[in-house]
Amino acid sequence: MSAPESADHVSVHLTDCGHEDANVVFGALEVAFPEGTGPARSETRASLSTADNPVIWCTIVDARTRSDAVSAPAPLTGAVTVDLFGPAHPVRQVQQKLAAVFDVEEHGTVSGEHEVEIRLKLTSLSTS
Repeated sequence: MSAPESADHVSVHLTDCGHEDANVVFGALEVAFPEGTGPARSETRASLSTADNPVIWCTIVDARTRSDAVSAPAPLTGAVTVDLFGPAHPVRQVQQKLAAVFDVEEHGTVSGEHEVEIRLKLTSLSTS
């Protein structure tokens, strides 16, 4: 597990997705956990991933900035794997906010003494 910056920070790692889907997920996190200063997470640019050059999209979410706002359900082009690392309560807060915008399947949890790691699979919210 990677260590978050503080007891309220959650490390978010996205894999198995391109830049556009990473921006959709980061955009939803920006609405749920506004940063206040600096460039928006979804404005961060990096080289595009390829089969020979996979990319892990990373950000830190400060759970103290949690807002009541929830972004509209956002379409993804495919499934996105999300790993959340940090203290259990803030990690669950991030998971709940993601579940309001995407279909979320939990694919495993590893508990440590002071933190937890959760792997999620996000897909576009089904309309059924």
